[in-house]
Amino acid sequence: MKKSLFILPLVAMTLVSCGGNGDSSSSSEPSSSSEPAWNGKTNIDFQKAKTTYTQAGVEKQLNRNEIYKNQNAPHLDPMSQESHVMVVPFGFKDTSLQTVQTEANRQRIEKAFMGTSDEIKEVGGWESLASFYNKSSYGNTKFGGKVLPWCVYDGTAIQFASAAGGSGGVTASEYARDWYMTEYAKENHGALGIDAEPITYFDANQDGFLDLVWIVYSAPTQQDTDWWAYVTYTGNSKSISQPNVKTLGWASIDWLDKGFNGYDTHTFIHETGHTFGLDDYYDYNGTWSPMGGIDFMDHNLGDHSMYSKFSLGWTAPLVVDDTARITLHPGTTTGDCFILPSPNYNGTAFDEYMMVEFMAPVGLAEQDYKSGYQSTAGYSEPGIRITHVDARVYKDNHDKPLTDKPWEGRDVRLDNSYGGRGSLKADSDFMPRPDGSIFYTPQFSLMESLIDSSKNWTTSSNYNASNSTLFKKNARFTLAEGAGWAETFMPSGTNLWNKAKTITSISWASPEDQQYTIDENCTFNYSLKVISIEPNEEFGYEAVVEVKANVY
Repeated sequence: MKKSLFILPLVAMTLVSCGGNGDSSSSSEPSSSSEPAWNGKTNIDFQKAKTTYTQAGVEKQLNRNEIYKNQNAPHLDPMSQESHVMVVPFGFKDTSLQTVQTEANRQRIEKAFMGTSDEIKEVGGWESLASFYNKSSYGNTKFGGKVLPWCVYDGTAIQFASAAGGSGGVTASEYARDWYMTEYAKENHGALGIDAEPITYFDANQDGFLDLVWIVYSAPTQQDTDWWAYVTYTGNSKSISQPNVKTLGWASIDWLDKGFNGYDTHTFIHETGHTFGLDDYYDYNGTWSPMGGIDFMDHNLGDHSMYSKFSLGWTAPLVVDDTARITLHPGTTTGDCFILPSPNYNGTAFDEYMMVEFMAPVGLAEQDYKSGYQSTAGYSEPGIRITHVDARVYKDNHDKPLTDKPWEGRDVRLDNSYGGRGSLKADSDFMPRPDGSIFYTPQFSLMESLIDSSKNWTTSSNYNASNSTLFKKNARFTLAEGAGWAETFMPSGTNLWNKAKTITSISWASPEDQQYTIDENCTFNYSLKVISIEPNEEFGYEAVVEVKANVY
């Protein structure tokens, strides 16, 4: 549930530049020998986008967690080097579950969450949550904490479900917090052991809330019930002396058994993405597939996208607003990426732009991209991925996006479900098309190299992206009339940005009967060409992309 907004007055604010770790793009030069020397602009001629702002002379982070703080719902800090996550193996008094609630399984949970990359690979696993997020964030965040002994509910799983009333995660996390404090007060800290930390340990940033509570329950997963995997948060108030639960994860231990020798962490990594503030990129309504499955917040594979990492502050893309040749190395290992900004771009992740990133089967992405994960294949070949991002935020009125002060936002306006989610009133978010139809606008969507109306996200909920949808050597991208990309992929069906539309009045009884204006000058005026994609000894691959600005 979301709480009411409370924001302190903001004064003397200016945005400041902040780059991500592992960024190789700032000094790279094209190395292709098949093209003539380029005498124009390159990486070093462009500024990076911003991931911080200043308030009264104090630098502050600008990321998804900061947006959630404006709802009084702090999530896990993506820029923290000292997060103390409370991981709770959560059991019940069912005889049938005693074989699950063992010390061996507690240790398995501990290795899956907190083990090093080498430790989990030794037992046939992929990455632990700690090793994945250290690599995915380029060292900007440290996922740490403690895995507790089994906390056994005083009743059966059926009795727990009845008491929880459909809120199993919240109920279990509150139960575990109270159990922890009761055990800690006992001699030698009871079941927690003599070396147990006080409850305040799990509030590393001392904001009055436990950093994150992860409940790993012993009952089996049951789809379409509360016995599933999800992240939510409570409406609790803060308490410095006895921190309360705010953000929590809830999933069965049997998700570990989906593969990787009983150490399959994919679902837990996906859900932990939510605890940092990321949205799902698949369609809740089962109508379309904006990202084609290949993303950790879509079908749980590979790595997080560069848009996700930008919105968490883990990398800062180059803002390319002029003709140039830009060199990229794989984003999953370097943080390399660039954006093509919309008019009046505010310099942050929370606006509208095209994200250009280099996808390759290296680093975190290598295993899943080469082998696939469950029903989704990855990008087994290198190529450029272009995505249209509309991550504008709102404060009080969903239909009035903030662009001048995004740090005051409460949430991102759009989501990746067709027609929107009711709580966001996103059914009002559409663009009128030249043929008189309307098209709902997603937050994050592919601009594919192939223009095939029978297979893109506008028509198929089961669509998966593939190697052929990436832009390869000599491939071009433009939204010029007649090229096809604008008509197929842009919500407007033209080269108009979403922000060209301003809603002037609306009735929630009939949101499609809204009044709006269209700025016909708010157009995408770039073209791209992939000059080269070549092997690179240091990074695995290197790509050179040519941008032309003001082409029409």
